[in-house]
Amino acid sequence: MKRSRRNIVTAALMAAMFIAAVEVTIVNAAMPTVVGALGGISLYSWVFTAFMLANTLTVPIYGKLADIYGRKKVFIIAVLLFVGGSTLCGFAQSMGQLVLFRAVQGLGAGGVLPVAMTIVGDIFPFELRARVQGWFSSMWGLAAVVGPFLGGWTVDYLSWRWVFWFNLPLGILIVLVIASFLSEQSEAERRKIDYPGAALFLLAVLGLLSATQMLGNGGWNHPAIWILLITALGLIYFFFRWERGVEDPFIPLNLFRNPLIASSNLTAFLTGMGMFGIISFVPLFVQGVLGKSPTLAGFAITPQVLGWSFASVVAGRWLLKQGYRPPILTGAVLVSLAIAGFTQMGAHTPYPWVLAGMLVLGTGLGLSMTSFIIAVQNAVQGNQRGAATSSQMFARSMGGAFGVTLLGTVMSFQLKGQISSYIQQHRAELSPDMIRQLKQAQGVTQPEELSTLPAGVAEQINQFLTHALDASFITAAAISLIALAVAFVLVPKGSARSLSAEKA
Repeated sequence: MKRSRRNIVTAALMAAMFIAAVEVTIVNAAMPTVVGALGGISLYSWVFTAFMLANTLTVPIYGKLADIYGRKKVFIIAVLLFVGGSTLCGFAQSMGQLVLFRAVQGLGAGGVLPVAMTIVGDIFPFELRARVQGWFSSMWGLAAVVGPFLGGWTVDYLSWRWVFWFNLPLGILIVLVIASFLSEQSEAERRKIDYPGAALFLLAVLGLLSATQMLGNGGWNHPAIWILLITALGLIYFFFRWERGVEDPFIPLNLFRNPLIASSNLTAFLTGMGMFGIISFVPLFVQGVLGKSPTLAGFAITPQVLGWSFASVVAGRWLLKQGYRPPILTGAVLVSLAIAGFTQMGAHTPYPWVLAGMLVLGTGLGLSMTSFIIAVQNAVQGNQRGAATSSQMFARSMGGAFGVTLLGTVMSFQLKGQISSYIQQHRAELSPDMIRQLKQAQGVTQPEELSTLPAGVAEQINQFLTHALDASFITAAAISLIALAVAFVLVPKGSARSLSAEKA
């Protein structure tokens, strides 16, 4: 490919990365306002989980489709699904509808990032891939600066719905550029897609996540929880049996025989559990506990993305000199320290401390996640690069789906338990409308809504939310420590070149 065409394609891919990145900062900033307006705080985590679950389950399919039918067609379809789902999210009239449309959006996002990274792996040689990763990470930095202010201003002066609608024009432009300038490097390879395996995996994961969600709402006494858990475990068993016998599996288990891919993906799964949980709940902490505006709640994510962007550039150069292990372990340590710091924060924590914690978190993620991507891409030959890249993002996103659901369950269980106990103790003092509002936790995340409650009640609810989020942060900290231990034990030693498939 000519350099001029490659530059144009790279710019379009970076723009796709931008709309995906800015979606994270904007939606996270808007969610406290959305759940305050629509109610249904028990579905708070599912707005993120539905997106990540759809994203995660389609990543391996997109990776295989990109290897079979070519990157160009698959990437265009993914972008169209993403912007279409974004448009539908803007029209949502309830939390249930928003969850559904976020799933549609996730169906597109499952292809945008991994296929874009696969295209980068195709059009750039080994020596330039790490540098290009830094360019793409700069889009996260730009999104970190633009997203919170754009999201906060939109929520304050227009409507939260507009945070989704802005994706449409840029997405169409990206499609037109890729369709015009990207040339396929190889002919399509006709193989089958393992749809039965995908269906088994989808049903198993939905069962596990639904059981976790029900646990947060009603405890272990509900018989449906046990039915879902047993069914999900059975489906997982049949899934692995099926995958070992099918010619082209949904998840290519043979990739995990490579120690570098296996260790990178397992660590990415555990890191994703803590990472997405913190990113999803910090804006809620800033707005609901510290009482800050939606703009400041969204801005709290900015240091994390800036730290990620800077550390990605450092990681790209570091791993070329000393291998994958040093940046991965350093990143895991920083992530653990950052999340542990959030367990010590409360209603009187200065806002700058939150920003500092997010900066450390982002620096750790930039070091580790960038190294994971480059490691799995270089561990396979070109015809498996799409599947390998997708496997890494699949692991990270699946960890995020389980992490957000688990942390949301912990928060919901704690919050509902404390509110129910408070209502029982003060039922005679509370009006029926106030009891209904407290049961639904509507307005709990918005300082302006809490101000309509009596001062004593508002103060108690604020404390309940603080304790509930603190329990979630403690859970995330424990998971991050496990990720650090796994990385220390399993990530292989050696230079990046010696561990690459091209060298082998």
